[in-house]
Amino acid sequence: MAQEKKMKKIILVNPSAASVYEGVKIKEGALYNPALNLAVIAAPLLVHGHDVLIVDINMLKGPEREQFLRLLKNFAPEYVGVTFTTPLYEEAAKICRWVKEYDEGIKTIAGGVHATAFPEKTLLDMSLDVVVIGEGDFTLLDILEADDISTVRGIYYKDQRGLSVRNPDRERIVNLDELPLPAWRLYDIKNYHATDLLARKSPAGWLETSRGCMYGCVYCSKSVHGYAFRTKSPRRVVNEIRYMLDLGFKEIHISDDCFNTDMERAKEICRLIIKAGLKFPWSTISGIRVDKVDKELLSLMRKAGCYRVVFGLESGDERILKNINKGITLAQAAFAVKTAKEAGLEVLGYLMIGLPGETEESMRKTIDFALTLDLDIAKMAITVPLPSTPLYNEWLKEGFIKEAAWSKFNLNTIPVELYDHPTLAWDKIEREYKRFYRAFYLRPSYILKRFIYSVKNRRLISNLRHFINTNWS
Repeated sequence: MAQEKKMKKIILVNPSAASVYEGVKIKEGALYNPALNLAVIAAPLLVHGHDVLIVDINMLKGPEREQFLRLLKNFAPEYVGVTFTTPLYEEAAKICRWVKEYDEGIKTIAGGVHATAFPEKTLLDMSLDVVVIGEGDFTLLDILEADDISTVRGIYYKDQRGLSVRNPDRERIVNLDELPLPAWRLYDIKNYHATDLLARKSPAGWLETSRGCMYGCVYCSKSVHGYAFRTKSPRRVVNEIRYMLDLGFKEIHISDDCFNTDMERAKEICRLIIKAGLKFPWSTISGIRVDKVDKELLSLMRKAGCYRVVFGLESGDERILKNINKGITLAQAAFAVKTAKEAGLEVLGYLMIGLPGETEESMRKTIDFALTLDLDIAKMAITVPLPSTPLYNEWLKEGFIKEAAWSKFNLNTIPVELYDHPTLAWDKIEREYKRFYRAFYLRPSYILKRFIYSVKNRRLISNLRHFINTNWS
């Protein structure tokens, strides 16, 4: 008779992101949602009878260490898992230190894009027992249930001598419909409130409808989900939306890298939302491609409740778009914005400067191009060569990356301490970065348009607050 698996207790931790948003121009633009990745990896654990507690450090009241140690004592876990991006490395390392200082016997596990990019270094430099590489949905379950850690695929772990051991890789999940519904019940979602710059209703939840991106933008990491575009079926997506709404989410943000890669699938999702009679506001907060939209798709999105579409525009210079392998043209970008506006959608544009081959002229072109588009909101970022991206590898090889703390890999700061730009001085990049926000938002035509919009939608006070809280210097 097979021996029954023993139930294990694990805490999954979302590190504090406060440091990441210290330098944002628009303070109300800081994201404030329950972390989707922890809800996703917790789900298989619950299905198999394990006891899971999610701790969002951002939501703790009072001293973080004291509050976290109290939770450790009360829950008494055998494992603690933390997932993090590069700028949150120090926050994640701090959490693992707290765990080991409290009880050396608790197994600590790390995953996410940074851990996947530097698995051995992360394992040895942090207070860790295991690092999960790539998609951790079922890897974490295997760790908890394995009699022998050496049999678990897709991990690095420390042996009895404290040395790093690499196990064979794990294949990525092909059929995303096999994934259990995210464990949103582990959050007290009513405590999450986004500003109305980010969401019309709170709480807002992130929805993953696909994984992977087949495009080759040089600044983007594919280390976790890869290049293969894998999807949930339209019916599964709509079932997941209904599940989220039943739990109390009032708005949904699609987190996919490429929601509209398959336009027919995106259209079918919209049709099924409409057919099901689901009424809720939603947006494509992670951005969608401008070369994968048409009038029908954008009209269907609007009819299905989408109120804001986000486009990754990046640059206003065709040469720079080619340098970064974006695979789009300025004409496609202009068409997408125009067609979205005609469909009745708000449009947010993401732009970047400091890209490979950038010049003063190309930065000015980007700003000028943004001013020609009928954008409701625009966000400019200075290029950060994130680890495991082609851009990072190239600039590291050429000696442009400085020896800096991982916290410097922050998309919301001016990364002068992180790298030397190959073709531009930092004072020129910083000047154009600051000029963009003044040129875009302080135009009389934009101010008038925003005023009319604010009065019409009863958001005059909140928009005035956003204006006052924006750093214009």
